[in-house]
Amino acid sequence: MRDLTPFSIGRVTKKLNHIHCQISANHQNPFPKPEVFWLSRYRYEHRYIRIHPDGRIEGGLSRFVSSLVDFSFIRSIVAHRYSLVGIAYDPVSLFLLDLFRYIEKYPDMKAFTEVIRDWERGRHYRLYAGIDFDHLPCEATFTNFKERLGEELYNRIFHVLVEMAEMLGFISYKIIATDGTLFPTHARYKGCTWFEKECNCVAFFGIIDNIRRKVLYRLNSPDRKSLYKDMRVRVQCPSQRFPIHPKIKRPKVEVITLCLREADPEKPSIFNQIFGVKEELQQAGLDLIVKRGVFTEVVLGDSPKTDAFFFRCPKMPHDLDARIGVRKNPRNPDRIEKIFGFNAVIDTSIELDLGIELPVACTVIAGNGEEGRHFNGDVRHPDGQAVQAFRPR
Repeated sequence: MRDLTPFSIGRVTKKLNHIHCQISANHQNPFPKPEVFWLSRYRYEHRYIRIHPDGRIEGGLSRFVSSLVDFSFIRSIVAHRYSLVGIAYDPVSLFLLDLFRYIEKYPDMKAFTEVIRDWERGRHYRLYAGIDFDHLPCEATFTNFKERLGEELYNRIFHVLVEMAEMLGFISYKIIATDGTLFPTHARYKGCTWFEKECNCVAFFGIIDNIRRKVLYRLNSPDRKSLYKDMRVRVQCPSQRFPIHPKIKRPKVEVITLCLREADPEKPSIFNQIFGVKEELQQAGLDLIVKRGVFTEVVLGDSPKTDAFFFRCPKMPHDLDARIGVRKNPRNPDRIEKIFGFNAVIDTSIELDLGIELPVACTVIAGNGEEGRHFNGDVRHPDGQAVQAFRPR
């Protein structure tokens, strides 16, 4: 049976005093912004921690974490992302508030910012993070903060915290569990699973001549009703990711949709001249209108048949890093649903003697139906020893 005496609050606090000095010595990059331009100021303060016999921590996990760990090292890690001019929140304050939201299990940042802005409910959060009630952050503040840091700096901060847990002896890496969570992205998605970056610049050569012939055909048609119907221009899907199979036909992409409308004498359509039908449409009293289509580039050649227009595929999502993944339906666990988003794969060290589980790594990958195969191969302890690993279902 493992001796748990070294993991008492008193022993851990004494070890942390030395660990904080070591961490501080390893992160000496000065924070460039003078304090006069700070909207908040975090200061580490060791507070009394009381744990009740039933395991309940007085003051909650936020008080427990902020009382044990000095997060001042974060300023050194993110210093190169800040300038000398302008006002900003202390990065430690924003990181701590984001951490409090997670460990206190608030559903989203909107709900947590409402608590922060409440004089009584958010008092202890503001105290621990060094936030003044006159300068309260909003949701956009945390969004800008995450964009400023990026995934790399968040990982560096996380690795320092894991290093501190290793020094305390909380992590042995004897048992590693890995599990993934699929979360959706809010980007517009039209259902294409084969998109790539080249889909942002789909080429169509000779489009001026193509559309000119379509317009002249409508003008010469005896059917007056067909004159105002949509004219769709399609090209074959250019994606290199599309599967090559005799039974799977490569689809056509609608790059631009036009139509004819009654002419506006005060503001004629510019597309009449672009597609070379200005005189014909002027005689007919019509204008050429683009209903759908996004131009990304235009290259004019020596002849109408060599002109090239480049379009953005209408089925291309705005978030190019996300993919389709699968997860259990929250309303019906027996069913599987497809989600366009990302997988957060978290590796956790399970310490059976201590009865705790601590995350040691987090990898964000594109949504993947085969996410269960992400954790493969031998698992090694940092000192080279093999460890036991399993994946919970």
